[in-house]
Amino acid sequence: MKRPKILFIVQLPPPIHGVTIMNQHTIDNPGWRLKYDVRTLPLHFGQTLDDIGKITMMKVVHMVGFMFKLCRILISFKPSIVYFTIVPTGKIFYRDALFSALIKLFNRRVVFHLHKRGIDEMARDSRHKRWLLRRTFKGGAVVCLSEKLTADIRTVYEPEPYVLPNGIEVVNSHVAERHNIPPRILYLSNLVINKGIKVFLESLADLHKQGCRFQARIVGGEVDYSIAEAKAFCAKTGIAHLVDVTGPKFGRDKFNELERADIFVLPSFTECVPLTILEAMQFGLPVVATSVGGIPDILHEGVNGYLVPPGLSKDLTVRLKQLLENKSLRIEMGHNARDRFLKKFTISKYYEGLTEIFEQVLEGKMHK
Repeated sequence: MKRPKILFIVQLPPPIHGVTIMNQHTIDNPGWRLKYDVRTLPLHFGQTLDDIGKITMMKVVHMVGFMFKLCRILISFKPSIVYFTIVPTGKIFYRDALFSALIKLFNRRVVFHLHKRGIDEMARDSRHKRWLLRRTFKGGAVVCLSEKLTADIRTVYEPEPYVLPNGIEVVNSHVAERHNIPPRILYLSNLVINKGIKVFLESLADLHKQGCRFQARIVGGEVDYSIAEAKAFCAKTGIAHLVDVTGPKFGRDKFNELERADIFVLPSFTECVPLTILEAMQFGLPVVATSVGGIPDILHEGVNGYLVPPGLSKDLTVRLKQLLENKSLRIEMGHNARDRFLKKFTISKYYEGLTEIFEQVLEGKMHK
């Protein structure tokens, strides 16, 4: 019996960020090759975070070459499904809409997996954008990362989207006991203003003024906010002795940071379903994050973390202070976080969910 054929069109590292990491996890599933005949066509148009969203002559040349490769594989491989992690907004959307039109020209089923948001805003921006978005997603299956994020596509897509949260590998068998005095707060993300790094630093300065005892670790690479700027702010506000800005860490070094922390914080202005929050939950950390994107579908207020409005350091300070001053609350929330992670956000749960979606699409039972 012939196995169904699946072509994965995905952006893979480098650069390293949430989307490329999840795409790598997706194609690495050993179960695919037992069930399907699989090919991967990587989208390699940028090598660094600074490259994202920029249009250059080299990228145009690569795009033309990619289109020839895509045509060749559609003709020779004849995939039953094309799995495409489309970028649904900005300039890159026009490139991906062209690729989608090409796939449909060969009459292939498409599964669009959305790892970004902003479709609704783009659709409301102009009629031609709304028309192009509708044409692109028409006839395909759409996968969203959370229930809340389905609202972003309903303006241009009538069927019910699938909902499949991200999942990550289980790398620890238990939650380590923590005896940090004072408690340690961890920010684990690239230094991006939109990730709330400046809001976090302001909150730390407020906590210090209020006499709270803490240590903080800022772990991430420079993007539009530098390590020097972070250290200068800490020096200016008198918290340099309380805050370590380390630069990026990966693998075991990153897991050590999570294991040694007491509280995890991610005060982003915009997100979908951040992998760093799932990592923090795996390590039994209470999470303080903003109520944006799919985060409210991960965090249950007062159960495994706290939700705060984006951009408001005072609200962040209040929640961090609560956790800093109450060890039993930190431990209880951390255990709840670990339990919720194991039930919903492991890589095995993700693979099971994506396989189920593929099977429904192959049987022609896409959501109506």
